[in-house]
Formats: sequence, structure tokens, C-alpha cells
Amino acid sequence: MYSDEVKEFLWKVLLKSGLSAETTYLPPAVHPCHVQQPKMDINAALDEARQVMYGAADELFGRTGAQPQDIDILITTNSIFCPTPSMASMVVNHYKMRSDVQSYHLGGMGCANGTIAINLVRDMLQARPNSNLLFICSEIVSYCAYPGKDKARMVANAIFRMGATAVLFSNKPGAGRAAKYRLERATRTHAGARDRAYRLVRRVSMHWGPDAEGINGIYLSKDIIGEAGKVRVRLIMTWAQYGEAAVHMVRSRLLGQQLPPYRPDYTRCINHFLVHAGGYAVIKGLQEGLNLPASCMIPSFAALREYGNTSSSTTWYALGYTEACEGVKKGERVLQLGVGGGMKGGCNVWLALRDVDGSKHTAWQHLEGRRIQEAELPRGIDKDVVR
Repeated sequence: MYSDEVKEFLWKVLLKSGLSAETTYLPPAVHPCHVQQPKMDINAALDEARQVMYGAADELFGRTGAQPQDIDILITTNSIFCPTPSMASMVVNHYKMRSDVQSYHLGGMGCANGTIAINLVRDMLQARPNSNLLFICSEIVSYCAYPGKDKARMVANAIFRMGATAVLFSNKPGAGRAAKYRLERATRTHAGARDRAYRLVRRVSMHWGPDAEGINGIYLSKDIIGEAGKVRVRLIMTWAQYGEAAVHMVRSRLLGQQLPPYRPDYTRCINHFLVHAGGYAVIKGLQEGLNLPASCMIPSFAALREYGNTSSSTTWYALGYTEACEGVKKGERVLQLGVGGGMKGGCNVWLALRDVDGSKHTAWQHLEGRRIQEAELPRGIDKDVVR
């Protein structure tokens, strides 16, 4: 499929990306060990969609004891692959869900999909009391593979991998007794009104479109790192931190003192951080933007190493690692931060309602509860990012 020069380029990208060369997963239709030429047709994409969506949902039903007929609302997400009937309809048909289930599919929103869609989850449950909601997010790699010669589009081949996440939400009476988390806050930022950020869709971020030869692919560029680092989280600080920010504003604006911008220490109000594992440089850019120590990024780097860029699922893979290997205690707060083309960002804060046992996460059972150390990562994470 590729010349030796292109293979060398892809190998260099892989080495710098933070992915393991052994543990990530590609669908058979584009896996070089299975096919010489990738199969990027709709049948291959549908096969992959069935595999990842039904696999994630089956595991969720098995762990929670919920049944498909218990689902009142269904939301699926996928950025590029949007078949008709929709992926939500595929799930309804596969599990023979009730005829009154409300189903929605969100597409075209890039890697932020799995985080900013929680706004819709929240709104739907507020509008419909006494309901269960099934949320499935994925990205279908078979449909995104790029066979052309544009290196900016080849990068996606090196870092995107197959995967999916299924999450059960409920506002039924008594659901809190079994729930792991309560959503404290869900905010989103859409910078699409700024021309530079919006053009990232066409020039940088999750732009799906043709190259000079008319071959479709995901166009990626380094500029996304700077835009990702500008994503801000809001309304999550402690009252003491708000007081510090107010004093800083008075000193700088009213008293005219020359002070650097106030940068809160989020480790004082958040116990665990889950940022989009879009690549080594993306994680480092978000770390810099949030002013966090490198140790807080381990869950995202672990998800990137083991599973690659699974697009909208990355923060959920990072949550699985956090539960399985770091442990989440009752009362702790978890920050989930996703970014995607547009430029869009989503920030969710979850409060742990009980000690969370993550030992049953099949995605992380191979670690047997052991934390990944920095020395085990493909690249060191304490140094400044090399873009």
C-alpha cells in the first residue's frame, strides 16, 4: 500500500505519538496483517461499528444487570461514519429495544463528542424523569483510513485506533444507591465564532475531506495543539480559589499592579484528571493550558499507550484506567476534558458517590491493578512538549 518512504514517515509518527507499537487495535479491514489493500467501504465500516458498539453495550449490560428493554433514551456518537439507518437505529434493532425509546445520533463533532454530548445526556434526563439512558460513543477507523499521499492526512492512520465506550445514566428513584458518580457540572465551549478556530475544521482538526487528488482523509496539523491548550474549564474551583482570583483582579485592575495572569491550581479542587488522549503533544498542550503536573496526565497517557487515539472514547478509557489502577474514593471529584474540531471543548465534573471498584474493567484487567510508571511510557512526560 505504501512506499518505503511513507512507511518510514508513519513509523516516526508512531514513535513520537505516545502509542505502543504492540497493544493498540486496528479493524481487520485496514490491518496490514490481514489485508494488503485497506477495505474502506460501508460494509467494512458497519462490521466494525457492530463489533465495537455491541461489544461495549454487552459488557455494560452484563456488569450492571440492566436489560435493553430498560432503556428509555439512547444516544450514540460518531464523527465521520454516519450511515442510514443511523448507528442509534442499529443498536435499537440489535437489542430489540422498546418502540417508545428516544434515540439520537450525534455526528461531525470530532474527538470532543464523548465529552460534550454529556450536555445532551443531562438535558434529556432533566426533561424526562424516571428514565434510563444508554450512551455509546465510538469512531469507526475503517471509514477513516487514508490511502493517499498527503502526509498531513497520513498522521491519522498512525494514531487513530478502534474502540468504543458504553455508559448507563439514570434518574430513577433509588438509582443513586448503585450509581458510581453524580454529574456535578457539564460545560462546553464553542470557539467556532472565531475564524481561526473554525478554520481548524478545514485545515487542522477533524476535517474529513479530499486531498489534491480527491482522496478523502482526516487532515491534521500541529496548530491543533495550541488551540487545544486554550480550552478553559469553568466554575469548578473552591470558594477560596474564587476569593484568590477576586483579590488578584482587584490588585491588577483597580490598583494597577503588574501581575501575571491568575492561574488556578486545579489539583486543589479536582482529584483525578481525564483529558483527551489525542496524541502525545495534545495531552501536553492540555497539561500546559491547565497548569497541571505531569503526574496528573498518567491516565490519559496510559489510554494513549494501550489503545491509541480512540477519538471520543479516550477520556472514558482514561476513566477506566483511573478506576482500575489508581482507585476512586467516595467524595472525590473527577474532571473530564475533551476537545474537538470546530473548535469545541467540553468539561464535565463527576462526584464519586462511593468507592469505585474498577477491577472488572476488561480493558485494564491485563494490568492487574498496577499503575503505569512514567518509565514505561513510549516517551517521557516531564519534559516540555516537542511539536
